[in-house]
Amino acid sequence: MQRVWRSASGLYHVSARGTGKQLIFENDDDRWEFLDLMRDCCRDKGVTILAWCLMGNHVHLVLADYEDGMSAAMQRLLLTYARRFNKRTGRTGHLFQNRFDRRSLDDDRHLMAAIRYVHANPQEAGICPLEQYKWSSFSEYLRAYDGEGPLGFSNPSTVLDLFGSSKSFIAYSLAISDGPDPMFHSLDQTEWERRVYADNLVKKLGVPLDKLKTVPPAQRDGIIYALHDSGYTVREIERYTGISKSTVSRIVRAFSLVKEQAGCLD
Repeated sequence: MQRVWRSASGLYHVSARGTGKQLIFENDDDRWEFLDLMRDCCRDKGVTILAWCLMGNHVHLVLADYEDGMSAAMQRLLLTYARRFNKRTGRTGHLFQNRFDRRSLDDDRHLMAAIRYVHANPQEAGICPLEQYKWSSFSEYLRAYDGEGPLGFSNPSTVLDLFGSSKSFIAYSLAISDGPDPMFHSLDQTEWERRVYADNLVKKLGVPLDKLKTVPPAQRDGIIYALHDSGYTVREIERYTGISKSTVSRIVRAFSLVKEQAGCLD
């Protein structure tokens, strides 16, 4: 694998493939063993699993690595699993192609796109709709939003905070298409361009962006939801306005609930 500079964000999309398209899972027992190993190896090295998907001959992970432990965690995971798999099946040689591939996720939009890509793998491969696939963290995300337990192998909280409501997360996850995403601006937009657009949007509503936290809550809350409805994440709104993430999330959830209830009455 080609070495890359450490991500400033600490977030990565990681993949590992069977050598020569070799199947790396022969049955569900193999998959459960890989998941248990994945959790143990990442936990031991301080790596957080944000999303995962197991396919027949490859795996996709989204990881948060703030302590520079990802390489050690992945090496232990792949080597240990390959050794056990080879012993169980009687095969020899490398199970995985090279080491593993990692791509830096440098901002919220790339993180969200990576989560969606990972969860959409079975659908893109023609296996089944992503919400019906058993071997990914998508169902763990839905359980986390519904407040149901137990939690699984991933920690969805970091990603779910970006959306503010279950409806936004589900809509974004299911909006798989070749065209531009109707809910979010281009991933190629710079941070400066996005801030300028947000400032112009808020000024049209009567308040400069950097003064939003000083206006009465009734006016402030509507503008915050307008920003979120225009494709800005909770963390972006926090960063641009200085209003805490918890406050922004609460406002977005409250407005989303009102909209959902109004839709039910139509």
